Amino acid sequence: MLDRQLTLARTRAHSTALQALGSSRFHAIADKVAVLASEVPLTPAAATADLRPLAAAAQDRLTDAVTALPLVTAGHPYNAAALIHGLSPDTVPHPQDAPWHQVRLLLRLHRYAREAVSGPKGNAVVDLRLLSAGQALNRHRDASEASAAAAQAARTPRIAPATAYALGVLHADQRHEVEAARFAFQQAWQKEKEAVSTR
Repeated sequence: MLDRQLTLARTRAHSTALQALGSSRFHAIADKVAVLASEVPLTPAAATADLRPLAAAAQDRLTDAVTALPLVTAGHPYNAAALIHGLSPDTVPHPQDAPWHQVRLLLRLHRYAREAVSGPKGNAVVDLRLLSAGQALNRHRDASEASAAAAQAARTPRIAPATAYALGVLHADQRHEVEAARFAFQQAWQKEKEAVSTR
């Protein structure tokens, strides 16, 4: 059942992508990107522009977003409060997941900003704490999406009881994985900053 749903989703995504490729909007965007690439640097001062304020702003946004997370709750590998919703009839994404997804995006933005500020290739410094935190948030996203897929499949009309039970077990297992990923992020984030030079 999950395989059929995944195949259907891929087919729809493929059709949508093909329609977009033939649209005038896509060609307009492609033209703009081509023109932009041919005009780099955009201004004579671009090569000497100070990116540090922008990088600092990205770091501040990340710090604020992490501060808003329930890291105290995530400090336990098992969070029963996050599992009480189960397979509810509500089809919207799990309400607790959105802030964590946002932190994942901001963490990537912060890492890209650090790379841009670090200067010539080979002078970058890799923060091992950020790498571990990013890996935990990737696990979180994957488990969250898997649990949502299992819940959606369990809502299939006239589903066999054994299949519904198996999907419920799968959903619960993935929600446990979500909590484990949050715990891993909390552990990584609160470690002392550890960096290695790639020079």
